[in-house]
Amino acid sequence: MLFSVLKKLNFDGTLEIIDSNDKIYKFGNSNPHVRIRLKNKSIERKLFLNPNLHIGEAYMNEDLVIEKGTIEEFLNLITNCYDDFISNNKFYKFYEYLSSIFMPLQQINQLVNSKKNVAHHYDINEDLYKLFLDQDMQYSCAYFHNPNISLDQAQKDKKQHIIKKLQITENMDVLDIGCGWGGMAIEIAKSTGAKVKGITLSENQFKTASQRAQKEGLSDKVSFALQDYRNEIEKYDRIVSVGMFEHVGVKYFKTYLSKAHDILKENGVFLLHTIGQRGKPTATSPWIRKYIFPGGYIPSLSEVMKETQKLNINVTDVEVLRLHYAHTLSKWYQNVLENKDKIIKMFDQRFFRMWEFYLLASKYSFVNMGNVVFQIQIAKNIDNLPLTRNYIYN
Repeated sequence: MLFSVLKKLNFDGTLEIIDSNDKIYKFGNSNPHVRIRLKNKSIERKLFLNPNLHIGEAYMNEDLVIEKGTIEEFLNLITNCYDDFISNNKFYKFYEYLSSIFMPLQQINQLVNSKKNVAHHYDINEDLYKLFLDQDMQYSCAYFHNPNISLDQAQKDKKQHIIKKLQITENMDVLDIGCGWGGMAIEIAKSTGAKVKGITLSENQFKTASQRAQKEGLSDKVSFALQDYRNEIEKYDRIVSVGMFEHVGVKYFKTYLSKAHDILKENGVFLLHTIGQRGKPTATSPWIRKYIFPGGYIPSLSEVMKETQKLNINVTDVEVLRLHYAHTLSKWYQNVLENKDKIIKMFDQRFFRMWEFYLLASKYSFVNMGNVVFQIQIAKNIDNLPLTRNYIYN
């Protein structure tokens, strides 16, 4: 059944599959040429039933082996015809429909679950992140004026772009929701003199961020708390949230946006930086949900706007960063390859293949599958910022 569906697809390249009986199937007729081997009949059946889960698992477990080409070429090839696969596979189309119905149940992010879900990803060995992120440990989309900029510079440019977009000044109080390892909060304080509070649910990130602020001599300007956003009670001139909204869950969008709006002062502005779906809402990949981000969800713009309309919130600017995250993930993946032996020693071969698959599948979700990054600006009052974007770039 799998091979009968693959025959109907338009491949931008050549995919050669050797099945468990050593029979060769060939699809497409151009470069790049990728050959994979499926080690057993079980994986052939699973790939037909749920490729979104089982391709990643098969690569991790070496039930799917790349014999010609690279894992990157393979993922580029198959993500490029993913929509074609769904339209030609009625069974999987029905599975996707059911998955969308049960989507809220896949994102149980109540207070206790949120901390557990965050710990699954962020409280593993922190040395892993030091091996592939930039020096400031920004684990979110960088800002590339062109693809040749270094990762360090692109991440600094991202932070500065956000600071300018929020028009932060010295006398302001700023909240960073989902502060990571503290880089954004520290950059705000150093660049503007504003007072910043960062909150996170990751114990590792909280510890590292607090140590960094102290080491930088910024303890009077920057503080961090191990805290859920729902428990914040102070009022702020500016709020920033970078790469955290993906962990909120669609069921909690209203709660999140309402809380952020409520704790803004009258002159307040909030910037929400999140991965988003360019098209209609779809459920999170079951592989990503199982192995990487339990409780995670990538919103469509319509889902966010629906809640801001209900809450009568002023959305004052929406910027779509298109391939910036693809460039970011390329840099991360190169760093992972350069540190392959260290990562395998830190974890094992299977973990390395999992992380490799995660970064590349994420990259090609931006290149081929409609993911982008939204920067959504929200103001307490409609005239809290200048009327054009010139103030950002000047």
